[in-house]
Amino acid sequence: MRSLVLGGISVALGLGASACSASAEDTIKIGVVAAESGAFVSAGHTLPAGVGLAVKEINEAGGVKVGDKTYKVEMVKRDDRTDISTAIAATQELVRDENVSAIFGSETHDFTLAMTKITQPAKVIQFAGNSTLAKILNPQSVAPGAEDHYLFQSEPQEFQRSGSTARGVLSLLTPLVGHPLKKSVVIVGNDATGQFLTSYYVKALKAEGQEVPEVISYPPDTTDFSPFLTRAKSLNPDVVHFWYNGDSTLTALPQALELGVAPSYFLFGVDPGIWKERGLSADVPVAMSCVPICWGESSNANAKTYFKNYFAAGAPKGVTSSVSLLYYDYVHMLADAWTKAGSLDPDKTVAALESLHHKGVVSDDLSFNKSHQVTHATEVCAAAPGGEISCAMQQPPAEAPAE
Repeated sequence: MRSLVLGGISVALGLGASACSASAEDTIKIGVVAAESGAFVSAGHTLPAGVGLAVKEINEAGGVKVGDKTYKVEMVKRDDRTDISTAIAATQELVRDENVSAIFGSETHDFTLAMTKITQPAKVIQFAGNSTLAKILNPQSVAPGAEDHYLFQSEPQEFQRSGSTARGVLSLLTPLVGHPLKKSVVIVGNDATGQFLTSYYVKALKAEGQEVPEVISYPPDTTDFSPFLTRAKSLNPDVVHFWYNGDSTLTALPQALELGVAPSYFLFGVDPGIWKERGLSADVPVAMSCVPICWGESSNANAKTYFKNYFAAGAPKGVTSSVSLLYYDYVHMLADAWTKAGSLDPDKTVAALESLHHKGVVSDDLSFNKSHQVTHATEVCAAAPGGEISCAMQQPPAEAPAE
Protein backbone atom coordinates (compact mmCIF):
# COMPACT_ATOMS: atom_id res chain seq x y z
CA MET A 1 0.00 0.00 0.00
CA ARG A 2 1.37 3.38 -0.96
CA SER A 3 1.71 6.17 1.60
CA LEU A 4 1.02 9.91 1.33
CA VAL A 5 3.99 12.08 2.27
CA LEU A 6 3.40 15.81 2.63
CA GLY A 7 6.33 18.09 2.98
CA GLY A 8 7.68 18.46 6.50
CA ILE A 9 5.70 20.99 8.53
CA SER A 10 3.74 18.40 10.47
CA VAL A 11 4.67 19.89 13.84
CA ALA A 12 3.63 23.43 12.93
CA LEU A 13 0.34 22.23 11.50
CA GLY A 14 -0.40 19.57 14.07
CA LEU A 15 -0.29 16.69 11.60
CA GLY A 16 1.90 14.30 13.52
CA ALA A 17 -0.74 12.88 15.86
CA SER A 18 -3.22 11.96 13.15
CA ALA A 19 -0.51 10.33 11.04
CA CYS A 20 0.97 8.34 13.91
CA SER A 21 -2.39 7.11 15.24
CA ALA A 22 -3.17 5.32 11.98
CA SER A 23 -1.48 2.04 11.08
CA ALA A 24 0.74 1.91 8.03
CA GLU A 25 -1.82 -0.02 6.00
CA ASP A 26 -4.43 2.65 6.73
CA THR A 27 -2.22 5.55 5.63
CA ILE A 28 -1.62 7.14 2.26
CA LYS A 29 1.67 8.97 1.92
CA ILE A 30 2.32 11.99 -0.25
CA GLY A 31 5.64 13.81 -0.56
CA VAL A 32 6.72 17.43 -0.77
CA VAL A 33 10.03 18.58 -2.23
CA ALA A 34 10.64 22.29 -1.63
CA ALA A 35 13.32 24.85 -0.81
CA GLU A 36 13.06 25.30 2.94
CA SER A 37 16.59 26.70 2.87
CA GLY A 38 18.74 28.36 0.26
CA ALA A 39 18.06 31.15 -2.20
CA PHE A 40 14.40 30.40 -2.93
CA VAL A 41 13.15 29.76 0.58
CA SER A 42 10.52 32.51 0.49
CA ALA A 43 8.50 30.44 -1.98
CA GLY A 44 9.75 27.07 -0.82
CA HIS A 45 8.34 27.19 2.68
CA THR A 46 4.83 27.74 1.30
CA LEU A 47 4.59 24.26 -0.26
CA PRO A 48 4.61 22.16 2.91
CA ALA A 49 2.49 24.82 4.60
CA GLY A 50 -0.25 24.67 1.95
CA VAL A 51 -0.10 20.91 1.51
CA GLY A 52 0.06 20.40 5.27
CA LEU A 53 -3.06 22.50 5.86
CA ALA A 54 -4.98 20.44 3.30
CA VAL A 55 -3.82 17.20 4.92
CA LYS A 56 -4.87 18.49 8.32
CA GLU A 57 -8.33 19.35 7.01
CA ILE A 58 -8.75 16.00 5.26
CA ASN A 59 -7.73 14.02 8.34
CA GLU A 60 -9.87 16.08 10.70
CA ALA A 61 -12.85 15.46 8.40
CA GLY A 62 -12.37 11.71 8.81
CA GLY A 63 -9.83 10.91 6.12
CA VAL A 64 -10.21 9.73 2.53
CA LYS A 65 -12.81 7.11 1.67
CA VAL A 66 -11.52 4.79 -1.05
CA GLY A 67 -13.93 2.01 -1.87
CA ASP A 68 -14.90 0.34 1.40
CA LYS A 69 -11.89 1.64 3.30
CA THR A 70 -11.00 4.99 4.88
CA TYR A 71 -7.43 6.23 5.00
CA LYS A 72 -5.56 8.93 6.84
CA VAL A 73 -3.09 11.02 4.87
CA GLU A 74 0.52 11.49 5.92
CA MET A 75 2.76 14.26 4.64
CA VAL A 76 6.50 13.64 4.24
CA LYS A 77 8.65 16.62 3.25
CA ARG A 78 12.18 17.00 2.00
CA ASP A 79 14.22 20.22 1.81
CA ASP A 80 15.89 20.55 -1.60
CA ARG A 81 18.05 23.42 -0.24
CA THR A 82 17.57 25.25 -3.58
CA ASP A 83 19.95 22.73 -5.10
CA ILE A 84 18.95 20.58 -8.06
CA SER A 85 21.07 17.58 -7.04
CA THR A 86 19.44 17.59 -3.61
CA ALA A 87 15.98 17.82 -5.21
CA ILE A 88 16.72 14.78 -7.36
CA ALA A 89 18.03 12.79 -4.39
CA ALA A 90 15.00 13.78 -2.29
CA THR A 91 12.62 12.66 -5.02
CA GLN A 92 14.40 9.33 -5.34
CA GLU A 93 14.13 8.80 -1.59
CA LEU A 94 10.42 9.62 -1.49
CA VAL A 95 9.65 7.31 -4.40
CA ARG A 96 11.98 4.42 -3.52
CA ASP A 97 12.06 4.43 0.29
CA GLU A 98 8.87 6.18 1.36
CA ASN A 99 6.69 4.64 -1.36
CA VAL A 100 4.64 7.80 -1.83
CA SER A 101 1.51 7.93 -3.97
CA ALA A 102 2.09 11.54 -5.04
CA ILE A 103 4.68 14.31 -4.88
CA PHE A 104 4.04 18.05 -4.71
CA GLY A 105 6.82 20.33 -5.96
CA SER A 106 9.30 21.64 -6.60
CA GLU A 107 8.58 25.36 -6.87
CA THR A 108 11.78 25.80 -8.88
CA HIS A 109 11.14 25.24 -12.57
CA ASP A 110 14.20 23.31 -13.73
CA PHE A 111 14.13 21.20 -10.56
CA THR A 112 10.62 20.06 -11.43
CA LEU A 113 11.63 18.97 -14.91
CA ALA A 114 14.44 16.87 -13.42
CA MET A 115 12.09 15.34 -10.84
CA THR A 116 9.68 14.13 -13.52
CA LYS A 117 12.39 11.76 -14.79
CA ILE A 118 11.94 9.89 -11.50
CA THR A 119 8.23 10.28 -10.72
CA GLN A 120 6.82 9.40 -14.12
CA PRO A 121 8.47 6.00 -14.73
CA ALA A 122 7.50 5.09 -11.16
CA LYS A 123 3.84 6.04 -11.81
CA VAL A 124 3.92 8.56 -8.96
CA ILE A 125 1.46 11.41 -9.52
CA GLN A 126 3.24 14.78 -9.43
CA PHE A 127 1.71 18.25 -9.04
CA ALA A 128 3.92 21.26 -9.76
CA GLY A 129 3.07 24.95 -9.94
CA ASN A 130 5.52 25.62 -12.75
CA SER A 131 4.37 27.13 -16.01
CA THR A 132 7.54 25.86 -17.69
CA LEU A 133 5.90 22.42 -17.74
CA ALA A 134 4.30 23.66 -20.97
CA LYS A 135 7.61 22.63 -22.56
CA ILE A 136 6.71 18.96 -22.10
CA LEU A 137 2.95 18.77 -21.45
CA ASN A 138 0.62 18.17 -24.38
CA PRO A 139 -2.26 15.78 -25.12
CA GLN A 140 0.14 13.19 -26.51
CA SER A 141 2.67 13.32 -23.64
CA VAL A 142 0.00 12.84 -20.94
CA ALA A 143 -1.95 10.08 -22.73
CA PRO A 144 -2.14 6.65 -21.04
CA GLY A 145 1.24 4.98 -21.34
CA ALA A 146 2.99 8.22 -22.38
CA GLU A 147 6.00 9.66 -20.57
CA ASP A 148 4.14 12.35 -18.56
CA HIS A 149 0.83 10.63 -17.89
CA TYR A 150 1.11 11.18 -14.11
CA LEU A 151 2.22 14.85 -14.25
CA PHE A 152 -0.12 17.81 -13.55
CA GLN A 153 0.59 21.54 -13.86
CA SER A 154 -1.10 23.38 -10.98
CA GLU A 155 -0.39 26.87 -12.34
CA PRO A 156 -1.99 28.36 -15.47
CA GLN A 157 -0.07 28.33 -18.72
CA GLU A 158 2.42 31.17 -18.82
CA PHE A 159 0.71 33.11 -21.60
CA GLN A 160 -2.39 33.13 -19.37
CA ARG A 161 -0.62 34.14 -16.17
CA SER A 162 1.51 36.77 -17.93
CA GLY A 163 -1.47 38.02 -19.92
CA SER A 164 -3.73 38.50 -16.91
CA THR A 165 -0.87 40.07 -14.95
CA ALA A 166 0.10 42.58 -17.64
CA ARG A 167 -3.51 43.61 -18.20
CA GLY A 168 -4.14 44.02 -14.50
CA VAL A 169 -0.97 46.02 -13.87
CA LEU A 170 -1.64 48.51 -16.67
CA SER A 171 -5.33 48.91 -15.89
CA LEU A 172 -4.64 49.68 -12.21
CA LEU A 173 -1.62 51.94 -12.76
CA THR A 174 -2.99 54.08 -15.61
CA PRO A 175 -5.56 56.06 -13.58
CA LEU A 176 -3.06 56.49 -10.74
CA VAL A 177 -0.35 57.82 -13.04
CA GLY A 178 -2.84 60.08 -14.77
CA HIS A 179 -1.83 59.54 -18.38
CA PRO A 180 -1.64 56.62 -20.83
CA LEU A 181 1.23 54.24 -20.21
CA LYS A 182 3.17 53.58 -23.39
CA LYS A 183 6.67 52.36 -22.53
CA SER A 184 7.67 49.52 -20.20
CA VAL A 185 11.10 48.30 -19.13
CA VAL A 186 11.47 44.86 -17.54
CA ILE A 187 14.20 44.12 -14.97
CA VAL A 188 14.66 40.42 -14.22
CA GLY A 189 17.05 37.94 -12.66
CA ASN A 190 19.27 36.32 -15.28
CA ASP A 191 18.58 32.61 -14.85
CA ALA A 192 16.69 29.96 -16.82
CA THR A 193 13.38 30.60 -15.10
CA GLY A 194 13.65 34.37 -15.46
CA GLN A 195 14.44 34.07 -19.15
CA PHE A 196 11.51 31.73 -19.78
CA LEU A 197 8.95 33.77 -17.85
CA THR A 198 10.12 37.10 -19.25
CA SER A 199 9.70 35.98 -22.85
CA TYR A 200 5.98 35.53 -22.17
CA TYR A 201 5.58 38.69 -20.12
CA VAL A 202 7.13 40.88 -22.80
CA LYS A 203 4.72 39.43 -25.36
CA ALA A 204 1.84 40.13 -22.97
CA LEU A 205 2.94 43.75 -22.50
CA LYS A 206 3.20 44.26 -26.24
CA ALA A 207 -0.27 42.73 -26.69
CA GLU A 208 -1.52 45.46 -24.34
CA GLY A 209 0.05 48.13 -26.58
CA GLN A 210 3.29 48.64 -24.67
CA GLU A 211 6.61 49.49 -26.23
CA VAL A 212 9.27 47.37 -24.52
CA PRO A 213 12.64 48.81 -25.60
CA GLU A 214 14.76 46.58 -23.40
CA VAL A 215 14.83 43.72 -20.91
CA ILE A 216 17.53 44.37 -18.32
CA SER A 217 18.94 41.24 -16.67
CA TYR A 218 20.90 41.11 -13.41
CA PRO A 219 22.80 38.26 -11.69
CA PRO A 220 20.45 36.47 -9.24
CA ASP A 221 22.58 37.37 -6.18
CA THR A 222 22.59 41.12 -6.94
CA THR A 223 22.17 43.56 -4.04
CA ASP A 224 23.34 46.81 -5.68
CA PHE A 225 20.91 47.48 -8.53
CA SER A 226 22.11 51.01 -9.30
CA PRO A 227 23.78 50.24 -12.67
CA PHE A 228 20.71 48.36 -13.89
CA LEU A 229 18.37 51.07 -12.63
CA THR A 230 20.46 53.82 -14.21
CA ARG A 231 20.17 52.02 -17.53
CA ALA A 232 16.41 51.70 -17.08
CA LYS A 233 16.04 55.39 -16.25
CA SER A 234 17.88 56.37 -19.45
CA LEU A 235 15.11 54.69 -21.44
CA ASN A 236 12.42 57.02 -19.98
CA PRO A 237 9.90 54.30 -19.12
CA ASP A 238 6.35 54.86 -17.91
CA VAL A 239 6.58 51.66 -15.88
CA VAL A 240 9.50 49.59 -14.62
CA HIS A 241 8.46 45.96 -14.10
CA PHE A 242 10.50 44.05 -11.51
CA TRP A 243 9.86 40.53 -12.67
CA TYR A 244 10.08 37.06 -11.16
CA ASN A 245 11.89 37.15 -7.77
CA GLY A 246 9.98 38.94 -5.00
CA ASP A 247 12.92 39.01 -2.60
CA SER A 248 15.20 40.74 -5.12
CA THR A 249 12.36 43.09 -6.03
CA LEU A 250 12.08 44.38 -2.47
CA THR A 251 15.80 45.09 -2.48
CA ALA A 252 15.68 46.88 -5.83
CA LEU A 253 12.58 49.06 -5.31
CA PRO A 254 13.97 51.43 -2.63
CA GLN A 255 17.02 52.01 -4.82
CA ALA A 256 14.76 52.74 -7.80
CA LEU A 257 12.68 55.21 -5.79
CA GLU A 258 15.81 57.00 -4.62
CA LEU A 259 17.03 57.31 -8.20
CA GLY A 260 13.61 58.37 -9.52
CA VAL A 261 13.75 55.79 -12.29
CA ALA A 262 10.10 55.85 -13.41
CA PRO A 263 6.68 57.37 -12.64
CA SER A 264 5.33 53.90 -11.68
CA TYR A 265 6.52 50.39 -10.84
CA PHE A 266 5.31 46.81 -10.82
CA LEU A 267 6.54 44.20 -8.32
CA PHE A 268 5.87 40.64 -9.40
CA GLY A 269 5.13 38.17 -6.62
CA VAL A 270 5.03 40.73 -3.80
CA ASP A 271 1.93 40.55 -1.63
CA PRO A 272 0.35 43.80 -0.40
CA GLY A 273 0.37 42.24 3.04
CA ILE A 274 4.16 42.47 3.03
CA TRP A 275 3.91 46.03 1.70
CA LYS A 276 1.80 47.00 4.72
CA GLU A 277 3.61 44.92 7.36
CA ARG A 278 6.99 46.36 6.42
CA GLY A 279 5.62 49.89 6.32
CA LEU A 280 6.67 50.38 2.70
CA SER A 281 5.66 53.52 0.85
CA ALA A 282 6.34 55.32 -2.41
CA ASP A 283 5.60 58.74 -3.82
CA VAL A 284 4.54 57.12 -7.10
CA PRO A 285 2.05 54.27 -7.80
CA VAL A 286 3.32 50.72 -7.28
CA ALA A 287 1.48 47.67 -8.59
CA MET A 288 1.92 44.21 -7.09
CA SER A 289 0.79 40.75 -8.16
CA CYS A 290 0.23 37.55 -6.26
CA VAL A 291 0.71 33.96 -7.36
CA PRO A 292 -2.18 33.57 -7.67
CA ILE A 293 -4.24 35.38 -4.96
CA CYS A 294 -3.14 37.92 -2.34
CA TRP A 295 -3.28 37.36 1.40
CA GLY A 296 -2.80 40.96 2.51
CA GLU A 297 -5.59 42.74 0.64
CA SER A 298 -7.61 40.23 -1.36
CA SER A 299 -10.80 40.80 -3.31
CA ASN A 300 -11.45 37.04 -3.14
CA ALA A 301 -13.73 35.99 -0.26
CA ASN A 302 -12.58 32.36 -0.36
CA ALA A 303 -8.96 33.48 -0.09
CA LYS A 304 -9.65 35.48 3.06
CA THR A 305 -10.93 32.36 4.81
CA TYR A 306 -8.08 30.24 3.47
CA PHE A 307 -5.33 32.58 4.61
CA LYS A 308 -6.92 32.99 8.03
CA ASN A 309 -6.64 29.22 8.49
CA TYR A 310 -3.23 29.06 6.79
CA PHE A 311 -1.58 31.54 9.14
CA ALA A 312 -3.45 30.20 12.18
CA ALA A 313 -1.86 26.80 11.43
CA GLY A 314 1.59 28.33 11.89
CA ALA A 315 2.65 29.31 8.38
CA PRO A 316 4.77 32.50 8.23
CA LYS A 317 3.55 35.63 6.47
CA GLY A 318 5.97 35.94 3.57
CA VAL A 319 6.48 37.72 0.29
CA THR A 320 5.07 34.80 -1.66
CA SER A 321 2.77 33.04 0.83
CA SER A 322 0.15 32.87 -1.89
CA VAL A 323 2.27 30.32 -3.79
CA SER A 324 0.82 27.82 -1.31
CA LEU A 325 -2.41 28.02 -3.31
CA LEU A 326 -0.69 26.37 -6.27
CA TYR A 327 -0.69 23.23 -4.09
CA TYR A 328 -3.38 23.37 -1.40
CA ASP A 329 -6.41 22.90 -3.67
CA TYR A 330 -4.79 19.96 -5.43
CA VAL A 331 -4.39 17.89 -2.27
CA HIS A 332 -8.16 18.07 -1.81
CA MET A 333 -8.60 17.36 -5.52
CA LEU A 334 -6.35 14.32 -5.28
CA ALA A 335 -8.36 13.01 -2.32
CA ASP A 336 -11.55 13.49 -4.35
CA ALA A 337 -9.96 11.58 -7.22
CA TRP A 338 -9.12 8.61 -4.99
CA THR A 339 -12.69 8.56 -3.75
CA LYS A 340 -14.13 8.86 -7.25
CA ALA A 341 -11.83 6.14 -8.59
CA GLY A 342 -12.55 3.91 -5.62
CA SER A 343 -8.90 2.95 -5.80
CA LEU A 344 -5.35 4.13 -5.13
CA ASP A 345 -4.26 2.72 -8.47
CA PRO A 346 -2.36 5.56 -10.20
CA ASP A 347 -3.94 5.01 -13.62
CA LYS A 348 -7.46 5.03 -12.20
CA THR A 349 -6.55 8.08 -10.11
CA VAL A 350 -5.29 9.98 -13.17
CA ALA A 351 -8.50 9.14 -15.05
CA ALA A 352 -10.51 10.53 -12.14
CA LEU A 353 -8.38 13.70 -11.99
CA GLU A 354 -8.89 14.26 -15.71
CA SER A 355 -12.67 14.36 -15.27
CA LEU A 356 -12.96 16.18 -11.94
CA HIS A 357 -14.42 19.66 -11.46
CA HIS A 358 -13.37 20.88 -8.02
CA LYS A 359 -14.64 23.87 -6.07
CA GLY A 360 -11.44 25.34 -4.66
CA VAL A 361 -9.99 28.60 -3.38
CA VAL A 362 -8.44 29.72 -6.67
CA SER A 363 -11.53 28.80 -8.71
CA ASP A 364 -15.07 27.58 -8.20
CA ASP A 365 -14.54 25.20 -11.10
CA LEU A 366 -10.99 23.87 -10.99
CA SER A 367 -10.25 21.30 -13.68
CA PHE A 368 -7.44 20.08 -15.92
CA ASN A 369 -7.37 20.44 -19.70
CA LYS A 370 -6.25 17.72 -22.11
CA SER A 371 -2.63 18.61 -21.34
CA HIS A 372 -3.10 18.32 -17.54
CA GLN A 373 -3.00 22.12 -17.06
CA VAL A 374 -5.36 24.41 -15.12
CA THR A 375 -6.81 27.84 -15.88
CA HIS A 376 -7.75 30.49 -13.33
CA ALA A 377 -7.47 34.22 -12.66
CA THR A 378 -4.57 36.17 -11.13
CA GLU A 379 -4.96 38.92 -8.54
CA VAL A 380 -3.21 42.25 -9.09
CA CYS A 381 -3.10 45.16 -6.63
CA ALA A 382 -1.84 48.74 -6.69
CA ALA A 383 -0.68 51.02 -3.90
CA ALA A 384 -1.41 54.69 -4.58
CA PRO A 385 0.89 57.41 -3.23
CA GLY A 386 -0.25 57.75 0.34
CA GLY A 387 -0.80 54.03 0.84
CA GLU A 388 -4.35 53.18 -0.30
CA ILE A 389 -4.34 49.72 -1.91
CA SER A 390 -6.89 48.39 -4.39
CA CYS A 391 -7.02 44.86 -5.85
CA ALA A 392 -8.80 43.09 -8.68
CA MET A 393 -8.94 39.55 -10.05
CA GLN A 394 -7.85 39.48 -13.69
CA GLN A 395 -9.08 36.73 -15.99
CA PRO A 396 -6.53 35.20 -18.38
CA PRO A 397 -6.62 35.72 -22.15
CA ALA A 398 -8.23 32.94 -24.12
CA GLU A 399 -5.35 32.65 -26.58
CA ALA A 400 -1.64 33.38 -26.62
CA PRO A 401 -0.66 36.67 -28.27
CA ALA A 402 0.67 36.52 -31.80
CA GLU A 403 4.43 36.30 -32.16
